[in-house]
Amino acid sequence: MQPLVKRAPRSLVGWPLPAAPRVWAPLSARTQRALIYGLLGLGVFFRLFHFFNNRSFFIDELFLSVNLIKMNFRELATLPFEYEQKAPLGYLWAARFFVALFGQQEPALRLFSLLCGLGTLFLFVPVARGFLRSWGAVVAVGALALAYPAIYHAVEAKQYSAELLATVVALWLYLRFQQAHSIAALVAWGLGGGLLLWFSFPTIFVLAGIGVGLWCRALLLRDWQRCARLLIPGVLWGVSFGLVYYFFVANYQDSGWLAYFFKIKYAGYWPLLQPVAAAKWLVLKTYAFFTHPLGLLLEVDNSRHYFGLKHVLKLGWLYVPLTGLGAYYCFRKSPQNFLVLGLPVVFTLLASAANQYPFHQRFTLFLAPIALLALAFGTQQLVGRFFPRQAAFYGLLGLLLVPSLANSTRQVIDPDTFYNREYYREAMFFVNDRYRAGDAVYVYWNMRQAYDYYHAAYHLKYPATKARFVKNQSTSQAHYLQNLRPDFAAFRGKKRLWFIYDRNNRDAIGDYVDQPAWYHAQAMPPGRLLNEHFSKLGTAVAHFRKGYYEVVLYELD
Repeated sequence: MQPLVKRAPRSLVGWPLPAAPRVWAPLSARTQRALIYGLLGLGVFFRLFHFFNNRSFFIDELFLSVNLIKMNFRELATLPFEYEQKAPLGYLWAARFFVALFGQQEPALRLFSLLCGLGTLFLFVPVARGFLRSWGAVVAVGALALAYPAIYHAVEAKQYSAELLATVVALWLYLRFQQAHSIAALVAWGLGGGLLLWFSFPTIFVLAGIGVGLWCRALLLRDWQRCARLLIPGVLWGVSFGLVYYFFVANYQDSGWLAYFFKIKYAGYWPLLQPVAAAKWLVLKTYAFFTHPLGLLLEVDNSRHYFGLKHVLKLGWLYVPLTGLGAYYCFRKSPQNFLVLGLPVVFTLLASAANQYPFHQRFTLFLAPIALLALAFGTQQLVGRFFPRQAAFYGLLGLLLVPSLANSTRQVIDPDTFYNREYYREAMFFVNDRYRAGDAVYVYWNMRQAYDYYHAAYHLKYPATKARFVKNQSTSQAHYLQNLRPDFAAFRGKKRLWFIYDRNNRDAIGDYVDQPAWYHAQAMPPGRLLNEHFSKLGTAVAHFRKGYYEVVLYELD
């Protein structure tokens, strides 16, 4: 096999960089296609498996889906949502369209996310090939196909799969139009990018990175005509984002409880003005990023003893340096691509530092394609420069992708280990299957969203009394029970009482974390106080528990 001869790369302003070693091309086009199609097939299988497995909704899915099944298209665009929910209008209308076609149950509400997830996989192939050589494209596509967070969000009734697709589309548009000079092409680019913002708010970080990166290159080359023409898509993106911000995003700026929640519970905001804390935060968030959203680190059983080798097995020591190496060589090969791919991460971090965007798990899924391109570029350079044989590539490919494959395979073998696995539906159906006419059903405040959705979507046969949300107006256990007395009046004359509750969720949507203090100190876990009260009224005769969700049936005296 003959080595490829590379031309000396040039920097942003045109002078040649130091000559690089010759790079081998270990994969034929046929082999590359076979590997990519095989990995895509696995990715499609994992997504379809979990879609048809049709697990119960997660709490965040319930919050949004209650609105999607109750509101029409006009109301979704004009009215405030229950449970303080928000999502881009394009996603809401697309999801509502499938509800209109296929009904109100979980698969219909997840179908648009699934289509986005599948579309992301196939569109990422030309994007990866546009930035990488053949073996690098295999790594990038394989990592995205097998990543369990990307799989999960592809079957989640939320907008994050659409955000992932929007990033891939934005990168594809960049590859398609970066050399465009005609006004028509630049207008098309501007309209296409602007449309993405109606499906994905954080795509503005990606578009801003692309625009600034291209404009900086034109500016340094003193290509003033190019600078002027690049304003066409930039202005169209800015106008589109301005409309989205004015009509939708600005309405949510008063959600101080949410910013407090992500700051206290998940350290979602970068403490930029505290140098030591900022550096520590970056280290921890970088490592966490490789778990979620990238899904690269091996999921290990923390109950077992690994003789200090847990983090060795998770392979973070391999992924992080390879990604850094990829970023370095990306800068050497194409500073423009380095800026286009790196600036969205910078802008997201700056928004986090300003407490405007939490840098945490699902909110960073849209950055996953960028990180995977860097990882693949680092792998490409490592193999091509130091291990120029096919066996070395296959060995490294296996080392990189086996953890993701193991994680996702385990979640197929045992679906109960699937990310964010919850059992709201099972709790609601347990009561539905055993309900007798005349029974009283009491739904605790932290299960209201589950009852609201499943009662409407599945036409549950039992009416329920939904517990008043009075903990913030109460000062003690006795005061809390006194404030719930109007609810208890619905049980008078009943022979049986079903009590449905979540023994984990302590804070309602819109609440500041761990407030009020008396409730979290005296009435935890949720449901305990009321079970103690109901046990004085009758005898518990049936009990359901799965995950955090419990149902107790009392025969009343």
